Amino acid sequence: MGRVTEENKRELERALHFDDAKLTGMVDNTFPVVLGRMIQKKNISVMRIVENTSISKSYVNKLRNPSEQNVNPSRKVVIDIALAINATLEETNTLLKAARYQELYARDEAEAVIIWGLIHRQSGSEIRRSLHEKGCDGFF
Repeated sequence: MGRVTEENKRELERALHFDDAKLTGMVDNTFPVVLGRMIQKKNISVMRIVENTSISKSYVNKLRNPSEQNVNPSRKVVIDIALAINATLEETNTLLKAARYQELYARDEAEAVIIWGLIHRQSGSEIRRSLHEKGCDGFF
């Protein structure tokens, strides 16, 4: 667990009532809101995401729609979208956390390749190529 998670856990253990706990670093946005903002900030079209992933246009639109309550993308779909929009490592981890997943894990070979590529500012297509070269084709 991360430092903030550990601190929040200790706060919850000490608190007699939930409202007494002084929690920090809470995730306050849903995945559709975070994804929508990121797509808008990067000025990326839905078609670009569709062209660079194996995700359908209708599913991408569902994922962006805050009123869709029961859409839960898999962890790999979140990472796939992050690569399609050329997200940074921080942005990728933000998307993962918003979807209620762990950040990228450097002890998994495929995810380590992704982390390295993001740190070195590779495009999503370059990272996909590296995954292929390392034999991690089955990641997506």
